[in-house]
Amino acid sequence: MPVLRRSFIVTLLATSFFLLVSGFATAQLPGLTPAKAVAEPQATLGPFDEWVASVAISPDGKQVVTGTYDEIQISPSGSSGSSHVVKHKLGRVRCLAFSPGGARLFAGGFRKIVVLDAKSWSVEQELNEHRAYVTAISISPDGKSLASASEDATLRLWNLQNGQSKVLRQEKEDPITGVAFSPDGKQLAVASGDDTRPTRPGHVRLLDATSGDVVHEFEKHDRATTGVAFSPDGKLVASTGLDERVKLHSVESGKLLQDYDGHSRPTNRAVFLPSGTHIVSVSGGRAVGKNEIHVWEVKTGETVNSVDAHKGPVFDVAVSRDGKLIASASRDGTSKVWQSSALTGDSGGTNAVVAGVSNLAALATSLLGNADGKGPAEPKAAGDKAEPAEATAADKKIVRIGMIGLDTSHCIAFTKLLNDPKATADVAGFRVVAVYPKGSPDIESSTSRVPGYIEQMKTLDVKIVNDLDELVGQVDAILLETNDGRPHLEQIIPALKAGLPVFVDKPIAGSVTDAVAMFELGRHFKTPLFCSSSLRFSEGPQALRAGSIGKILGCSTYSPCSLEKTHPDLFWYGIHGVEMLFTVMGTGCESVTRASSKDFELVTGTWSDGRIGTFRGIRSGKSGYGGTAFGEKGIAPVGKYDGYKPLVVEIVKFFKTRKVPVTEEETLEIYAFMEASDESKRQGGAPVTLESVMKNARAEAARKVKEILARK
Repeated sequence: MPVLRRSFIVTLLATSFFLLVSGFATAQLPGLTPAKAVAEPQATLGPFDEWVASVAISPDGKQVVTGTYDEIQISPSGSSGSSHVVKHKLGRVRCLAFSPGGARLFAGGFRKIVVLDAKSWSVEQELNEHRAYVTAISISPDGKSLASASEDATLRLWNLQNGQSKVLRQEKEDPITGVAFSPDGKQLAVASGDDTRPTRPGHVRLLDATSGDVVHEFEKHDRATTGVAFSPDGKLVASTGLDERVKLHSVESGKLLQDYDGHSRPTNRAVFLPSGTHIVSVSGGRAVGKNEIHVWEVKTGETVNSVDAHKGPVFDVAVSRDGKLIASASRDGTSKVWQSSALTGDSGGTNAVVAGVSNLAALATSLLGNADGKGPAEPKAAGDKAEPAEATAADKKIVRIGMIGLDTSHCIAFTKLLNDPKATADVAGFRVVAVYPKGSPDIESSTSRVPGYIEQMKTLDVKIVNDLDELVGQVDAILLETNDGRPHLEQIIPALKAGLPVFVDKPIAGSVTDAVAMFELGRHFKTPLFCSSSLRFSEGPQALRAGSIGKILGCSTYSPCSLEKTHPDLFWYGIHGVEMLFTVMGTGCESVTRASSKDFELVTGTWSDGRIGTFRGIRSGKSGYGGTAFGEKGIAPVGKYDGYKPLVVEIVKFFKTRKVPVTEEETLEIYAFMEASDESKRQGGAPVTLESVMKNARAEAARKVKEILARK
């Protein structure tokens, strides 16, 4: 660089620095961003052993309440005083709210809301009507009613005088994620959306608080909506979503007034300051960083300040009634208490000088050029990502596997086999590197496992991610392990779009319709998938399929058959015995009859060539896996369960070759067999054809696929 140019730049920087410090620099230099106040919390609560999922400030501003797992902590908002801990079996405490006068505290968790006396902190009452996690609660201004939202897709209205409730709204599919009473108590703002179905939009509605009738259907979020809030005057509703936006809606007209795009991570909650002129919104998730608190103007949508507040996603935010305090809750295990004045910004003073000096340093780098002397550095766009470091030779050999779902023992078993430093040659070179740990909100056995499994996965060096798109962007193949088959259709879409081969653990879906749709989408995106029970690849069934007793003339199998009310009867556990049956018999089953009692199932299938196969489901007495096969050359036991390893070996082969070990035809016939057995049961044991099941499923699947492909 010429000496004259360098001298000029040094002089420019020195002069600018002098003007900043002297207080005379009022104009913004080209390329510099406006100075922001450097905000620091007045207190940090924690770290706790678990995520801080919710936070509330008492009406008098003297206490900050945080919700973690089975625990509520009440702490002084100032520097003095002691904390109090309430332990109660709630699971993750997803929401907190004080009564208008502050006499009671309400906490929502798994399937229940607890009511605490705000003086003694004893539990006064439990409200137990929801079938899944309670995601949000709001108390009416008169303190007589409570509205609760839940992942069970219901909005309930509670009479707090007698503890009775009614369902005010029932969604068809989506969890209800947010609810807020209007300041006059006459209306409710309601948010809904499913974070496990990333291609589905999120809804925001205004309801009559008495009848539940829809007053306005506000503009949708592109992805699931996460929360709602009313302005103090009741004229506006703010909504947050996984699409990283905060939308501001008119209560009178129903129109969208602002679409704030200042966040670059999912927005999880927003609240108005008591003045009504500003909104505080929080974000985090999907990717590392940007766990921020933003303060922005309602009228203009302009950002007043943004603070990188936590090391993990910020789940919740609360503002004191007088507007002087703001409290945040984060996945990093802390809650922070802020003076509002620190977050609303300060245009002068030391903070402005520091920010200005920082920007001048950036300008110097740009003008003086790179260290190698090759001239000015190319400025990065605001959304540009840093280039990843070059992978090492060892890293390049590893096939990175991502896992969706973390609520079945298969997750841990598969990961231990694949991530073992001494893995055998048939599974070596494949490693589970990241997991999206979503449980099934209305299945207790699923939800309760997730926290413990997260800790186990961490010990296996597996990264925990909060977003399906983030997961898909980091891996080469997918294990879809969510124990609940119902969300599988939506969960598989990002992977299929990205061209990642997918193994879908049993059950493939919650219905034959969804199973058909999954295969149709796989065909559309030219991406392979397969599904199987681990029993298929045990030595016994494989030997029989290969002809160890000649042509199979018939087979009877058995397995445990516990039921899960959210699924067709045999999908949940009977699938193991049915999969063994089809492994031995092959395809060609035409019709099914079923006999059923409290403790047993007996399903008989008739194949097109006259062969008969049966499955016995066991719910009482000694159980296990097995059966008997009848062949031209002999009769043989189907064999025992050989563990997960044979299945994992087949999954690895599939990831290597993209060739499925189980055909679409056979998988769909297995699930049609099980769904037909349900219909036979409904008809008192009458024969039901698989073709009738498939005809209906294909028609409905075609509609679903069309709708999915039409989305943005």
